[in-house]
Amino acid sequence: MQPATAQSDEDQVKDVIRKYLQAVKTWDPDGFRSTFTADANIAHYYVKGDEIKTITLDQFVDTIGSLHKKYDNAEERAKEIDVWVVDHLACARVPFAFQMGPRAMEGQDLFNLAKCKGEWKIIHKSYYL
Repeated sequence: MQPATAQSDEDQVKDVIRKYLQAVKTWDPDGFRSTFTADANIAHYYVKGDEIKTITLDQFVDTIGSLHKKYDNAEERAKEIDVWVVDHLACARVPFAFQMGPRAMEGQDLFNLAKCKGEWKIIHKSYYL
């Protein structure tokens, strides 16, 4: 049986992920950025090239913004959100479909979060499409 605070933390982590997804859908750069720590990094695994590219949060904001400029829609839809909490750290696995104009791709996100000053923030995101 989990302590009551563990469930509360799990719900808070899911709320951060939902806020992230909503910010991608509506392209709210400030809301998007607020789900991350300022020094968070993002790692994208390129399946075809079998390589990993790591970028800063600023670069990731630019990437998502450019998708919204290029397509009428750029939306990441979570199929589920699985969360594991260990004290002040958490991991969330989010299988998703990403819609960009007429194109749709599937992938998975792995988020690492930390609770600092009572608030959960994404400290790292790894994903593939």
